Amino acid sequence: MPLSFNKLEKLLSGRGLLPKKYFTVHDLIVYVEVLSILNADCFMLYIPSKYDIEISGGSDVYKMKYIDVTEDGHIPGDYAGEPDAVDLGKDYDDIDLSPGISQIDIQGHLEKKYNHPVALKSGNSESVQLREVFRQLRRLKLCTQNIKYKLAISFGNYLCCIRRDDTYECFSIQGASFTNERRLMVTIDLETLYEKIDTISTDIKTVKDGVCRVLDKNQDKHIRNIQRLLDQKIKLISFSEAMNKKKDKCVKTLERLENLLSQLDLVDKKNMAKLIDAEEKCSGQASLKGIHVDIERTNQISRFENEMSRINSIKQELIRNILIARTKHENITLCSDNIVFDNIVMIDAVLNNFLKLSKV
Repeated sequence: MPLSFNKLEKLLSGRGLLPKKYFTVHDLIVYVEVLSILNADCFMLYIPSKYDIEISGGSDVYKMKYIDVTEDGHIPGDYAGEPDAVDLGKDYDDIDLSPGISQIDIQGHLEKKYNHPVALKSGNSESVQLREVFRQLRRLKLCTQNIKYKLAISFGNYLCCIRRDDTYECFSIQGASFTNERRLMVTIDLETLYEKIDTISTDIKTVKDGVCRVLDKNQDKHIRNIQRLLDQKIKLISFSEAMNKKKDKCVKTLERLENLLSQLDLVDKKNMAKLIDAEEKCSGQASLKGIHVDIERTNQISRFENEMSRINSIKQELIRNILIARTKHENITLCSDNIVFDNIVMIDAVLNNFLKLSKV
């Protein structure tokens, strides 16, 4: 449906709304950054594809290209590594806009604790930031799921948006050099703008203030949760000592079993020597005079063989217990090493993130 660019500007300017930037795809306007003169706040106006609003080049016109984003807001591997396994979007409440009344009803809550280290493919800082931005958008989506206003985050030459149907889209802005600082923008489509034209400025401020309040509340709760974790540092030594006791117990059990096996092996060798000696004495030709002696030696051989069978049975049981004890020791050692290493990596990441926070 063709729509005049002049009519769009006239509609906006007549309500104290000043277009600042136009973002186009194939020379058709997709988004307009609009400044509200009433409260000096900006928002993004989305032009649905059924409205063909062409615009020629200009200093305030920026061409964009689509970047592949899945409907649930994951960046494919070519851009930013593997999709995230964890999403905390459900921990964010929505914003209530009552007709004619600017009302905020927000109560951020974090109920589910998680510990999922995420591995990123090697890539440039922009690809990592794209992932971070969409993780934020997925968390914030529920803030606006029940209203027609949505959210977008821009940084550098990227514009990441939540669509009207709560799916996602991402654009790369061509031929421009913007600051890498992130901007939170409220978005509204052209049709909703017509409906909300009288309250648009107030609504934009209400939504943005509400989202910022959610972020502030959750930041405070995150810090308190981190502090509670740090308060457990006193228990780290006791955890380590308990783990070492388990490993020491396994080592002592192994030493005792291996010592028994070694002693049993010596007994087995002595018994074997006696058996060989008895068999050699019985291998001679029996005589009538020595028949009783031969019977006794045969009985000795039988006793030696029975003893060897008993020793072999005990050996098998000892070996089975040694294997069980050794497996348990190896499992404890490997698991504790893995847990400690992962914790070091995550704590290092937390400390680095706090350094980043201090520089914001």
